[in-house]
Amino acid sequence: MRSLLARVVAVAVIVVIGGANGAPAEARSEKTLAYPRDQAWPAAVRFVAVDERLKVIEKDGEAGYVLFELRDEGKVFRGSLEVIAIVVEGRTLVRFVLTIEDRPSWLEAAMLGRLERKLRLELGSPAPRPTPPKDAPPKDAPPKDAPPKDAPKDSPKDAPKDAPRPPGDDGGPPISSTP
Repeated sequence: MRSLLARVVAVAVIVVIGGANGAPAEARSEKTLAYPRDQAWPAAVRFVAVDERLKVIEKDGEAGYVLFELRDEGKVFRGSLEVIAIVVEGRTLVRFVLTIEDRPSWLEAAMLGRLERKLRLELGSPAPRPTPPKDAPPKDAPPKDAPPKDAPKDSPKDAPKDAPRPPGDDGGPPISSTP
């Protein structure tokens, strides 16, 4: 019985240790910016090859990806940068997706930050959000006939705001006449 228990414990320890060091985690970081894709693509390729000094393995401008190798701590890590045109609320944006195998996500986030700085230097500030038409209310604005947010829920909606109050009513909670 004791030997069976020892085997179960040993297997459990191996599973826990093996699970902690098992499949390598793959991070994926994204950044969306308001630049035209046709201008952002060549700047992104230059960023990978020239600024970061990474070895470009493959690139496809039409598909919008660059495969590269990163040398760090005497090892080689494969990575990719995707440049994807997206439309959000009728506005064309570019999403950059950076993946580096077996490296922490903070490394990808730092690279995307440097890429954003490069794009700002080369292309200027991203296009600002379009302003909504003056006659259109904001998306999160309540309807015009909606009661104010701070109005009590049980008060009549159509009661005039300047209506006279009963005598002795100062707007506070009702006070009982019982001593």
